[in-house]
Amino acid sequence: MSLNKNLLLGTSVISGVLSLMVAGAPAFAQTAPTAAPASEPQEVEAITVTGSRIRRTEFTAAAPIQILTAERAELEGSATLSAILQNSTLAAGTGQINNQYTGYNVTGGPGVSTISLRGLGANRTLVLLNGRRAGPAGVRGQVGPFDLGVVPESIVDHVEILKDGASSIYGSDAVAGVVNIITRKKFDGGELKIYGSDPMEHGGKSYRFTGAYGKTFEKGYFNVSGEYFRQEILRRSDRADTSCQSDYLFDPKTGARKDYLDSVTGQYKCLNLTNGYMQLVSGSVNLVPIVPGQTYPTAAQGNNSTVPGFARFSRIGYPLTYPYAPTTSPLWDRSSVLSPEIRSTITFNGGYQITPKIEAYTELMVSERKSAQIGAAQVFQSFAQRNTVNGAPNYLPASNPNNTTGQNVVTVSAYESNGHQDVKYYRAVAGLRGSIDWKGGWDWDIFGQYSKSDASYDFGPRIYLDRFLALNSPNVACTNTPLGGNFSNFDCAKLPNGIPWTSTRILQGQYTQAERDFLFFNETGTTKYDHAYIEGSLSGDLFSLPAGPIGAAVGFQVRHEKINDQPGYQAANRNMALYSSAGPTKGSDNSRDVFGELDIPLVRDVRFIDRLNLNVSGRYSDYDSYGSDNTYKVGLNWKIIPSITLRATQGTSFRAPSLYELYLGNQVGYSGQSAIDPCYDLANSSTASQQIRTNCASQGIPTSYNALGGSSATVFSTGGQGNLKAETAKARTFGFVWSPAFADLNVAVDYFTINVDNEVRQFGAANILKQCYNSADFPKNPFCSLFTRDPTKFYILTVQNSYVNVANQVNHGIDLTTQYSKELFNGRLNVNSQFTWMTKNVTTLMGGAAPLNYLGTTYNYDGPGFSGNISATFKKDDWTFFWGVQMFGKGSDADQPGNMGDVFGVSKYTDVAAGITTDCTAAVNACAYYNLHAEFTAYHTFSVKKDFDGLSAQVGINNAFDERPPAASSGQFRVGTAQLGNYDMIGRRLFVAISKKW
Repeated sequence: MSLNKNLLLGTSVISGVLSLMVAGAPAFAQTAPTAAPASEPQEVEAITVTGSRIRRTEFTAAAPIQILTAERAELEGSATLSAILQNSTLAAGTGQINNQYTGYNVTGGPGVSTISLRGLGANRTLVLLNGRRAGPAGVRGQVGPFDLGVVPESIVDHVEILKDGASSIYGSDAVAGVVNIITRKKFDGGELKIYGSDPMEHGGKSYRFTGAYGKTFEKGYFNVSGEYFRQEILRRSDRADTSCQSDYLFDPKTGARKDYLDSVTGQYKCLNLTNGYMQLVSGSVNLVPIVPGQTYPTAAQGNNSTVPGFARFSRIGYPLTYPYAPTTSPLWDRSSVLSPEIRSTITFNGGYQITPKIEAYTELMVSERKSAQIGAAQVFQSFAQRNTVNGAPNYLPASNPNNTTGQNVVTVSAYESNGHQDVKYYRAVAGLRGSIDWKGGWDWDIFGQYSKSDASYDFGPRIYLDRFLALNSPNVACTNTPLGGNFSNFDCAKLPNGIPWTSTRILQGQYTQAERDFLFFNETGTTKYDHAYIEGSLSGDLFSLPAGPIGAAVGFQVRHEKINDQPGYQAANRNMALYSSAGPTKGSDNSRDVFGELDIPLVRDVRFIDRLNLNVSGRYSDYDSYGSDNTYKVGLNWKIIPSITLRATQGTSFRAPSLYELYLGNQVGYSGQSAIDPCYDLANSSTASQQIRTNCASQGIPTSYNALGGSSATVFSTGGQGNLKAETAKARTFGFVWSPAFADLNVAVDYFTINVDNEVRQFGAANILKQCYNSADFPKNPFCSLFTRDPTKFYILTVQNSYVNVANQVNHGIDLTTQYSKELFNGRLNVNSQFTWMTKNVTTLMGGAAPLNYLGTTYNYDGPGFSGNISATFKKDDWTFFWGVQMFGKGSDADQPGNMGDVFGVSKYTDVAAGITTDCTAAVNACAYYNLHAEFTAYHTFSVKKDFDGLSAQVGINNAFDERPPAASSGQFRVGTAQLGNYDMIGRRLFVAISKKW
């Protein structure tokens, strides 16, 4: 049987044997293989393609698939597998976790890179490695999704991305789709590759060195490969837009920049890290040490400081007090935008034919990632961890000998705060596969897979909470018995005079070695994640119908997973000031699955039905953690005429709760009172319902309550073991493929809808309190039992924010894929394009909350909703020329909840003397235009490659026009003024790749 020309266009190479096109949906190789002449018979090997367990020589599945090839990645100059996948249109339009998230708490821990399809989250995207579920890797208690960094780019042959849910085929997590990473298997000879990327500006270089050797012989094959990858740090100070976190505000009438100018630099004021000052608790007066030679305003102009040697700054209504505010720090400048990392990987694959019909095979991998985040933090008197229980003051008391002001104050200084991770990942697969002679031949496969993530992580320096309390207690410079207890076995005799908090030296972060040794510490935690399963499957043809044979596949899977995260002693005992901490996370889960699939040819070779196939699959899963579930999927593929195909799928998926969602240790964080309490400042609130006002008043809370001087609320996050159910989802796709005979052209359009119920999330401290106080059965409403409040001062003390089944998410969108190939100038031109438009991205929390529309937003890890890429490759003789463009659509947060457009009153730009107010209707006002928008952004890549005898050399340029991320105003998801997300932080850079084969 020979494959027609259209089926051969846009191929993925499987073991160098078969090239095909997936159900008419263009794959994304750079070249189209030439079809064999009709007179020459082709031997075609049966294979499986992602989304099905049935092996076929002629693939006609209804599910849409996108294929990314290693050749395309090399021409683009992609440094890592995560860059390849996160830039695909199925991912690029929504937020992805990569090494830009220094300082953010992300699932998998710092340094992890994951893939989220359709904006549904990495934990709802299943990643396979050679068709097998890949085990997670990472640090801390929230390890869950697969870390793409453990797979070296050099061993990847291609990646198949299934665009719809597939739990009936692969089990849990395949809600948004499936990413199947296919590695190179059988090859002869050796290969060495060198890759380097060098930005035009300082910082962000990367290098990769790879080597591989393989041998095939009569009864088997083996190959071994190694890779070393290094990403150098990109610091905030390395780029202009990341180095200055200005207000970035504009006059809404004239468009002129509204930011204050810095009194030292004369440039727009940077608000990077406020430090080196103190605040008087009474009146919240901010004071900075006077610098000789610096000019300060008079008392009438706002500098009414009562503390000698200090000037008042950032006083609302007095513009002259802002330009000298202490908002810069060398520690902030040196902090990382891109985390530095080193990855080393060794892999081995092998197979041996035991008998003519039985093969033994194995896959082995050892990977190590060493990454770091360089950051800065503030030291300030805030004891939210223990003061709610022990009554420690939330300031430096006036009676403390190291308080020279005679008033209760909070001092603020900066210190270095870093994190490091060492993640070792081991994976081993061993199996047997073969065939049996029954009804034309059936294929079977049984294997075991084990992966282990063995990681350590450290952070520091951090501050001992008990020692911090000891140094900030009333009437004494240091006490061995502070409120909250002595947990780190310290002795004040080592620092009898304490720390002079209000001195210029300490405000500037200049501690003596004795002070550092007493106050700061570093410690290490460990995270282990074990993932093991056994799977067996059998596939073949049952019997034949007039339209062809019925294909079938059946199988089973038994899986075990275990997590064990052990934070350091101080973190586990919450003896860490000013940072969130967590207890141990430890737990396991077991599951058992059986599955089956049928591919039924209904009609063939009749008028308007060239071919009509029905695919049905089902799976039964049983988990120890929550129980059992069933899923199904039905797909229909209708080739009306050879050039037009319609296809549709409908099915259900599920996601079992992750181990961290079940067993997360008691993680502690903090939140401001005004951010979570609906009873806060009701006198000035226009959004509180009458129910909220009534319930707040019933507890004696006055409408004027505003928590002045109140501590942050302590928010506990825990796992939901015993309470969580599986998430469930319904997905539908409908599309058509056009492959005209008059051109080497393929066009595929697919519409998708995904509806996820019972999403596992943390409801959020603010939502918990709002649901309580907005309820008619207050205070008996269940939400009211999840927090505590001080009965006299009314502060929120604690909130229990565990994982619960709390949300529904609905995503709709359209995929457009085109491929065109043409002989031109004695060469071949290939033009590929892929576009994805998200048309709906709505999340609804339980309890009657208003739906949250995240479509086209620039925050909350979401993205613009549109992404696209176009590439053109021209091959002639030994030369290959490439051009590609990656596109991101517009985004805006102006219509999000809490925002009323993009013009707001800004109190810091008021002027009491001039009568300037925040009333946006006044003739003279402090209203400002906020840039809550992200403009269309495109990155261009050009490269040229020359093949020699066994040698190839390539040079290219990424982000050729040095496009910077969109700028955002204060309060947005950004670093400096550069918006975070999938945008390129590095800028224009040259890359070179050289490979040698023998």
